[in-house]
Amino acid sequence: MNSEKINAVLIDDSSQARKLLRLMLAELAPDVNVLGECSDLSEGVKSIREYKPDVVFLDIEMPGKSGLQILEELPRDEMQYEIIFTTAYDEYALRAFRLSALDYLLKPISETELNEAVKKIRQRKQLYSSSERIQALNTNLQQKEASVICVPIQNGFARIPLESILYFEADGSYVNIVTVEGKPRTISKNLKYIEKTLEGNSRFLRVHRSYLLNINQVLEYNRSGRGTILMKNGHSIDLARDRKEAFLKVFGT
Repeated sequence: MNSEKINAVLIDDSSQARKLLRLMLAELAPDVNVLGECSDLSEGVKSIREYKPDVVFLDIEMPGKSGLQILEELPRDEMQYEIIFTTAYDEYALRAFRLSALDYLLKPISETELNEAVKKIRQRKQLYSSSERIQALNTNLQQKEASVICVPIQNGFARIPLESILYFEADGSYVNIVTVEGKPRTISKNLKYIEKTLEGNSRFLRVHRSYLLNINQVLEYNRSGRGTILMKNGHSIDLARDRKEAFLKVFGT
């Protein structure tokens, strides 16, 4: 990504919405260079191929093909840019965005949120393909409760089925994700970030300052002492006193 300019394409069927976003960017983020404005996905794909932008501001709810159908129009090797979706979706859908590691701007767009979104783009040293994350988003939006989390790895993002996760374990400023497959995956996020991302998901519960576990992967609970939770992989987790009531309520003991 050019260190001085961030090249952008805007895709929204509303000319008024495009104009407003362009004016907001001009005022708040003059380093964002809007190269193309498009009214539908097909036109947007042409602009993306022509300009090879750093970021695409993409409306979801458009007549014809929605923004979420961009994977049908562009192969993975042509998606080396960031996508910021613009949406009027409800809170459930927004949780799906967070789980899928995709940025979004809730309409009507606020100056604060736009500034924050552009700031993230500036801070990224490398642009990653958005395809894995959009696939995760599509999966999550089709479920009553999200089923996939997208996590950052060294060269992009990985999709992990939530049902396969035993627990998240804090490791300093990192988190170890332990799954039924065995070998943990370490990511450079803290446990608070994961907890916020999974907010509203009934299967995950913080039971200790160092553990966020999948309640469906608990094998048994031992009441002795403070209380010990035995996971299905044989790992024991101490239950924090201030988390005991919440755990017992969910676990049904």
